[in-house]
Amino acid sequence: MDIVLKYFPIMGAAERVRLALWLGEIEFEDVRIPPVDWPELKGQTPFGQLPIMSIEGGAYIAQSNAMLQYIGTLAPKLCPADQFLKVQEAIGLVDDFERAFRPCVGLALEPEKYGYGITPATVSFTKGSSELLETIKALRETFLVNEMPKYCGFFSDLIESSGGPFLCGAEPTLADCCLAPVLERYTLGYIDHVPMESLDAYPTMKLYLEFFKALPQVVAYEQSKS
Repeated sequence: MDIVLKYFPIMGAAERVRLALWLGEIEFEDVRIPPVDWPELKGQTPFGQLPIMSIEGGAYIAQSNAMLQYIGTLAPKLCPADQFLKVQEAIGLVDDFERAFRPCVGLALEPEKYGYGITPATVSFTKGSSELLETIKALRETFLVNEMPKYCGFFSDLIESSGGPFLCGAEPTLADCCLAPVLERYTLGYIDHVPMESLDAYPTMKLYLEFFKALPQVVAYEQSKS
């Protein structure tokens, strides 16, 4: 097996890559790194982060979108030449959607990176403090009110203009491998202040996710986890 993908035992940044490999019917080794092993491995990665993918010849790819482009060369059906720009455009839009939510997560994990807990005005906003938790709650609720409808509208328009049921038409592409796990994240109920019903107001997106999850390769992937 020439391709080895390494990431933590969560969906995270590697899920789009895993889904693309499964949809492309490309054999690979899916290595899940326990967090306790990460400090030792970190210095062996190109940029001190995961995921990383080793490919034929021993080369490494260290960014998930670069991995997608490589997968597209192995499975052209996931990025057809006549849809290349549309697929890339849609991937960029998904990345924008993810960036809109990033402070809602980053503030909880590393508040100091956002200036909280280290400036005079936010000295009490330390990790786990009631002040910080209230700020996180407000950020996530604001995301659901402002960003979620905006981006779900954009994605719904893409599906409608392409004829659906996927972002670029009748068949799934790399862009769908990016969007589907992001949408699913908002239906699992594990993010505080983001209810499992968050997609209920967006029937096009709910149906889209159902279509994607019903793909035989995606079903097989989910079954492989058990």
